[in-house]
Amino acid sequence: MSALLEVQGLTAGYRRPVIRDISFALRPGEITAVLGRNGCGKTTLLRSLTGGARILSGTVWAAGEDCLDWSARRRARSIALLSQHSQLLPGLWAEEVIAMGRTPWLGPLSGPGPEDRAMVRAAAERFGVAELLGRDCAQLSEGQRQLVHLARLAVQDAPILLLDEPNSALDFDNTSLLFHRLRELVETGERTALIVLHDPALALRWCGRLLLLDGGRLVEDVATEGMGPEALQAVLGRLYPTIQVRRDEGGRFYCLPD
Repeated sequence: MSALLEVQGLTAGYRRPVIRDISFALRPGEITAVLGRNGCGKTTLLRSLTGGARILSGTVWAAGEDCLDWSARRRARSIALLSQHSQLLPGLWAEEVIAMGRTPWLGPLSGPGPEDRAMVRAAAERFGVAELLGRDCAQLSEGQRQLVHLARLAVQDAPILLLDEPNSALDFDNTSLLFHRLRELVETGERTALIVLHDPALALRWCGRLLLLDGGRLVEDVATEGMGPEALQAVLGRLYPTIQVRRDEGGRFYCLPD
């Protein structure tokens, strides 16, 4: 199966390199977790793929094309990013924020048409924020705003989805909603998702691949299908030495501290 995103030898950062010599590929239908300690370069990795961090060496291919020289508009049609702390302009309704996801597909002076507005409504219902469409986002809780931004990500209709700790402001129920809807997006279209997480239990529950970063380098790239608890514990032990991986009666993995 052809990769939607291919990264080869990527070194990137700001005034100095933060990530070094990273290579991986993302294929349709996959949800891939990026795990690592604070400051290891997880966010920089995502930013480098969307023009937010300086690429010092390496190549990035999207849909078979070198995307490093693409315009921001063209890149946004292929790669959608949900930042950890998405900024909101005062006075914007939730409906307007979600509709921003359609911007890469509109003309320079065009506003959303009927089809775009229908996509906004469908995404709002999918992420449980339809009743918030007419409300000022400044009046919403942080968790509600995060769900609005997830709906924006969905209507952007990009095949490559990048999410930086999207569950950080969500309660238990909405975290479950997030991952169910993300799985639907990936499985019902030619899409792939790369998601930064801090919780290895969530990664094991929802992600079929794990990328482990340590000190700015990729130290593990594993598919979890077919692996047992002991093998997964050995992999995750590179980052979390005290972790214990178990499997419940339903076959789902969970984690315990030592």
